[in-house]
Amino acid sequence: MRRCFILLLVLCLILFLVPVKADTVVDLTSLQQRLLSLGYEIGTADGILGTKTKSALMLAQTLLSDAGFEVSSTGQPDAVTAALIMKEENSALLHTLLKGSWGSRVRGAQEKLINLNLLRDSADGKYGANTETAVLAFEKMLSDQVPDIQRDGRLSTEEYALLMSDLSVYGIEAPIYFDDDHPEKLKETYLYAKHACLINAVTGDVLFEKAADEQAEPASTTKIVTLITALSLCNPEETIVIPDEATDVPEDSTLVPVEPGEMMTMQDLLYGMMIRSGNDAANAVAVLCSGSTEAFAEQMNRKAAELGMTNSHFVNAHGYSAEGHYTTVRDLVTAARYGLTQELFRKIVTCLKYTLPATNKRDSLVLTLKWEIFDPESEYYIPNAAGVKSGYTSSAGFCYVGAYQQDGTTLIAAVMGGKRRSMAWTDLKRLFAYGMAVTE
Repeated sequence: MRRCFILLLVLCLILFLVPVKADTVVDLTSLQQRLLSLGYEIGTADGILGTKTKSALMLAQTLLSDAGFEVSSTGQPDAVTAALIMKEENSALLHTLLKGSWGSRVRGAQEKLINLNLLRDSADGKYGANTETAVLAFEKMLSDQVPDIQRDGRLSTEEYALLMSDLSVYGIEAPIYFDDDHPEKLKETYLYAKHACLINAVTGDVLFEKAADEQAEPASTTKIVTLITALSLCNPEETIVIPDEATDVPEDSTLVPVEPGEMMTMQDLLYGMMIRSGNDAANAVAVLCSGSTEAFAEQMNRKAAELGMTNSHFVNAHGYSAEGHYTTVRDLVTAARYGLTQELFRKIVTCLKYTLPATNKRDSLVLTLKWEIFDPESEYYIPNAAGVKSGYTSSAGFCYVGAYQQDGTTLIAAVMGGKRRSMAWTDLKRLFAYGMAVTE
């Protein structure tokens, strides 16, 4: 009897300490369906509390908590959270995008922020710190004209709709709002690139500039100076042997490729370096001309100084990101202007197709340059454009130096720090159109 009494007492204590909540069981499948309808991309409503569902619940709980509701961001589908999510009057609140959000709506917002030149990151559909910073910049941009906008780095339903609308009605100047029918009205704000410079190649006059003297990573546009330096030191017709140092390049380098012990003319090596942007060829050129890559870099710096490139310093011949390796768009157009007066430089940098003859290591190799600005079928085609060199690394962005000739006028433009290659082509087209408009 006593034993039964003790068991009954223990049972009562258990029931008292851990009450049964039979009336608060959450239908997870229905909750997931609701989250999906609100735009949370969690996959399917399968009734399983997986990683994406937990993340969605945590985001929803954060929004609800910040709005004054007594919930915690646990990622668990408790009854209070579920009830608040299911309420229709909370739909707009829960539709807000914030740090940690993901999916197609985030990607759409990122694309617009990129086109507004507010986000220099990829549209990966993940609302991270960079996206939050860009949203804050967007909110600040419009806060004086849209009183209800909240400068909190989040996109409410209303702010998202505002972002995706035509912001030119608010006087916002951005690349997507430039009227290409009036090239003479070009401003810095209508270019995607961080840095830009346009000159008249004959007079050297600067026609347009944007942060033209800010030092930045040049990526493979470095090879413009590499080529100029090499042509001042080598005999292009000489047969050379590719040195071992050609293979000493960063793992993700672009290659011609050339192989140690391979025999070819220096001229063929230079074509490979410029058309394929081969880092292996650049190293080979450096060693063949100066004995080492370090010695050649010093020669590059001397040549740059001779040309008046006052804000440049090079530590390698290929342009891969390195400490102390930088230039400016003004210096790049200065180098290109000089180079284009040299016949072989001009032939190499304007060549779209070149066949490297067979060597002792390989068969003949056809090199082709397929930039969209030279393709009449591309929307980015620029008639009358020529050369000179492109470059890209994740930290430098897309860089390009090019020339344009029409009606006796020759222009040279450089852009650096572009997010995408297509944006660089858009910038170039606008710069060249502007140059022609103001010189007519």
